[in-house]
Amino acid sequence: MKTDNRIAWTEGMFLRVQHFQQADRWTERLVRDRTGALTPYPWGLTQIALDRSALGVGRVALSSVAGILPDGTPFSAPDLADLPAPVELAEGSGATTVYLAMQMRRSGQPEYGPAARPNARHKREEYEAEDANSDTSFTAAIDVGRAALSLKTDADEREGFECLPIARVVETRADLSVVLDEAMIPPLMIVGANPRLHGYLTEIVGLLRHRAAAIARRMGDPSIRGAAEIGDYMMLQALNRATPLIAHLEGQAGQIHPEGAFRQLVALAGELATFTASDNVAPDMPQYLHMDPEATFAPVMDELRRSLSAVLDQSATPIPLELRRHGVRVGMIADAGLKHDASMVLAARADLPAEQLRRALPNQIKIGPVERIAELVNVALPGIPVRPLPVAPRQLPYRAGSVYFELDTSDDLWRTTSDGGAIAIHLATDIPGLDLELWGIRG
Repeated sequence: MKTDNRIAWTEGMFLRVQHFQQADRWTERLVRDRTGALTPYPWGLTQIALDRSALGVGRVALSSVAGILPDGTPFSAPDLADLPAPVELAEGSGATTVYLAMQMRRSGQPEYGPAARPNARHKREEYEAEDANSDTSFTAAIDVGRAALSLKTDADEREGFECLPIARVVETRADLSVVLDEAMIPPLMIVGANPRLHGYLTEIVGLLRHRAAAIARRMGDPSIRGAAEIGDYMMLQALNRATPLIAHLEGQAGQIHPEGAFRQLVALAGELATFTASDNVAPDMPQYLHMDPEATFAPVMDELRRSLSAVLDQSATPIPLELRRHGVRVGMIADAGLKHDASMVLAARADLPAEQLRRALPNQIKIGPVERIAELVNVALPGIPVRPLPVAPRQLPYRAGSVYFELDTSDDLWRTTSDGGAIAIHLATDIPGLDLELWGIRG
């Protein structure tokens, strides 16, 4: 094929109109080849407005449309091309897709033709062009080509046409009112060309900010005393990283390609799955389909909504201990969920080596119901057994020098304690600098 080759200009050449047409084709091919690889999927709509009044009389019509066809042909109507004739839909007709169409460029097929000729890519029209020089004012009639756009449906023959789906008809009712699928998103060059796709970014920014604020409030609650798990910090870090990025995409929606937005959203969904998925593994995500953005973005949006709306329970709940007479510490187990379906962990720090504290504390501590703690101490009865843990539970905040002990919640005395709703702790001897924290850990 030589239709797009550069002209070999030579001295004394007899110029024909074909020389200029060949030069135009070569220039278009040069621009297309040099810029096509700069952006993935360099085609789609940049602007579209449907004539909503036409939907009430059985028609699908455009008020304006602009973009680039898959073959690289730019179009813009009604300024650089006439708006295509509306699609007429019969009463009671079913679902169909409406396409914006233009003849493909083919060797041997006319590129320009009069408006009455249906198989030309461009309609030839006369235009009175002004001289751009400042010292002249005359005009000249020249012929210009305006893209011959048309609208087609699934029932129409589309072979030989470059097509972009622009609307999906659900039904045409008996009164000729046309019902469109408002969830349909056409192929786009920019996110801002479609309110629904732009709205996805706006929604995610709102969800990110809401969830980040909720986690930050919980972490800053003095009653929790640093009880936030490392997962809370990591998730807040992920949210704080993603929020300004997605907000940037949302604010620059008129410049952002949908594939770039999809890339960021799918990465965010995978990152959040670390914290919210039942198996902590990112689910399978759809491949990007430029011809069908709704099928691409909808599953990712569902996953993001699930992740950002998931209830993240604080699995570790502190039980404040109040020091009372005779060195007895008392804590109220107000959360019913901690009484029968949780493990109880005692964290201890003191001015002793950690290993010495780990050996000494189980022999000196007495734990039981408030109403029986005096009896347990005075009669030297065993309290709720405790056993040292080799490492700190992952649900608890890390504190250097702390030693952790787990209460035996299978002991009968624990059941009495939990039923009473209060726990008492007594130590037989004073341990210098002792600080005790009691935690309930669900699950």
